[in-house]
Parts: sequence; C-alpha cells; structure tokens
Amino acid sequence: MNKILPILIFTFTFLVNGLSAQTAGGSAKGKQDSVQTASGAERVQALKVAFITKALDLSSAEAEKFWPIYNDYQDKREASRKQLQLDYKKIKEQANQLSPEELQKLADEIVALKIKDAALVSEMNEKLKIFCHRKKLAQLYVAEEDFKKELIRILTADNSNKDNK
Repeated sequence: MNKILPILIFTFTFLVNGLSAQTAGGSAKGKQDSVQTASGAERVQALKVAFITKALDLSSAEAEKFWPIYNDYQDKREASRKQLQLDYKKIKEQANQLSPEELQKLADEIVALKIKDAALVSEMNEKLKIFCHRKKLAQLYVAEEDFKKELIRILTADNSNKDNK
C-alpha cells in the first residue's frame, strides 16, 4: 500500500491537471466533452471546498477572507504543477535526445518549481495567520492531506464500480 499511495496521488494530480487542461474545447464534440470534463473538475473543487470548510469549521466571516487567499494560492500552485508535468514529460519522452546541459536545465527548473511551491505555501500561511486562528491554520494542512486520501478513496470506489459493470 505504501508504494501504491504515491502512485495514486500522482495519478490524481495528473487527472485533475488533465481535466483542467481539457476545458478549452474546440469542435462541437470537443465542447460537449469539455462541459462534461469541466463538471468533473468543478465537482472535485466543490468537494474540496466543502471538505475544507467542514474540517476547519469556518464561520461565514472567516470563509469570506479565507477562500480568496486559498484560491489564489491554488491557482498559482496549479500553474507550477502544469510546468512540472511538462518538464517530467519532456524528460520521459526525450531524455535520450537531450544534451546533458538541457537535462541539467530541466532538473534545475524542477527544483526551482518545488522551491516555488514551498514559498507559495509559506506566503499563504503568512496571509492566513493574520485573521485565521492558529488551530484552524494547522488543521488546514491536515485537511488538505485528508481530502487527497478521500478523493483517492472515491476514485478507487468509482473504478471498482466501473469494473463490476
């Protein structure tokens, strides 16, 4: 199970990124698919909002301040995650064709993106602690991890149900 969990988390991240990337649509069929895809991404987002709101027991006043900061943080992290995925894909597909210098540049970019992600967490933490109770702030990080686990459970159950049909 310890080996499967990181794979599931990576898959979840990839699926959410894939869902977000497909919402642009093109043809009529593409637009129909993007509506279905967007509703899946929106469903995940709605589940996350409900899960975190419940876990933190946010009052309406707290939620008014919390969600704009948290959503901004998530948007910035999403942009970094998309670039990470592109870098991983490039390495996976082109490692034999890239020069050592190009590979080092990609590795350095990956490290820089991971450092940027940590800085984004720190920045969000600083903004939230101005008005958010310390206990709720600490619980946020636990709630995020619990949500990932819950989403994996839901996705696993959905896949099991599809396999049984």
